[in-house]
Amino acid sequence: MDVFPKFIIETNDELVDCLILSKCTYHKQLATNLDKVKGGGWFRFSAADNAFIFYGSSDKFGEAKFEDIKKCVEECNVYTNIRCTRSISTKYKFLYDTQSELIPLN
Repeated sequence: MDVFPKFIIETNDELVDCLILSKCTYHKQLATNLDKVKGGGWFRFSAADNAFIFYGSSDKFGEAKFEDIKKCVEECNVYTNIRCTRSISTKYKFLYDTQSELIPLN
């Protein structure tokens, strides 16, 4: 099966929203508890800008709200694994693509 760059926002047991991104086939593969996923989407990486760019929505969970994505970035809750260890928030730039502009998230 093909894998694609996808992300979700899931509320963990401590009631903290975490943005989890990785390459996978289905958005549900990024979740530890399907009932706590608030939405999802896609990302692309710009090596020139050292930035992750979020856009789109998940067929299973719907579109992640811009405010939720921004909050995860600002609170350093961006991870590349479902265990939510070692945040990547300070290593990269994050942008949101509205289809007409790129909005900085950090």
